[in-house]
Amino acid sequence: MKVRLRPGSVARAEDLVAACIRECAGYLSALDGEAAPERTKLVAAIGTLVAEHSAHQPSPDRTFDALLNVGRLALDAREVRLARRIADSGVALRSASGQAWRLRAQALEADGRGAEAAHARARYAAAEPEALPLEGGELIGLAGFRAQVMGRSVCVVANGEAVAAEKSLRPVIDGYDLVVRVDSFAAGERADVHAVSCRSGGPGWRRRVRTRLVFGERPEQWAEAIRAHLVPGAQSYVGDRSLSRPLRDPAVLGESGWAADPSTGFVVARLLHHLGVSTRIDLFGFGLPGQLRPEERQWLLGHATERAGLRVSLR
Repeated sequence: MKVRLRPGSVARAEDLVAACIRECAGYLSALDGEAAPERTKLVAAIGTLVAEHSAHQPSPDRTFDALLNVGRLALDAREVRLARRIADSGVALRSASGQAWRLRAQALEADGRGAEAAHARARYAAAEPEALPLEGGELIGLAGFRAQVMGRSVCVVANGEAVAAEKSLRPVIDGYDLVVRVDSFAAGERADVHAVSCRSGGPGWRRRVRTRLVFGERPEQWAEAIRAHLVPGAQSYVGDRSLSRPLRDPAVLGESGWAADPSTGFVVARLLHHLGVSTRIDLFGFGLPGQLRPEERQWLLGHATERAGLRVSLR
């Protein structure tokens, strides 16, 4: 993508990138102790940005790509302030860049600025109108997902301190054929399937998984979430619109008695139970109050075949 700058704007672009590098330097100077994997990647990305910017013949395109990569990794490392600074500079440098607007939407969501994030998502959709980003993943429907879980043991793991604190669960969870995580989940946790609400804008979208299921009650919600959040190369398969609302879709479950905003964990658990092709379906942490809506938790406990600690078995 070529940059078309107005007279005098080359200096402005230089100033914007230089300001971002100063912000990155401030971040690096404040680091102490052993760095987490996300921070290690961020530090390496900052080094790449500095190298591109200070090259003998710097490439504006490579510098811009390196800048956005720093922003994405800053989000992964939960450095929201740094990510926002990078994203703001990105859209200032190239207002027609869909990826810059996408980064800004993600940074604003992480900062709790929903209205501004919605505007940024609209700008991203206008810049890149395709429903799926390039290399976003192969679309699969109900039959494709059924084939993935058929004959396999599956566990669905809740987010929360109770599950994270139970260190003995890790080898147990790793023993399942497929591990399903919901919405945002901690870095480093095994995930084969990611079930995510269209309302969730957390770092879970950027984690590498085999299959990503995106839930939304209206087709436009699903499409907007795909455009705004799906990261190219972060998944091999993406659930299509036929899997976006399995609870109420007559072609899947067709149940209308649930809340208009069902919990992600309940939707995927109910879907797995309905398919009935897995050798085992266990849920970890969802029996605790607060993880599911009261009526969802009642259904789960009413259909449980076994309960042991944080585990509830459906099959």
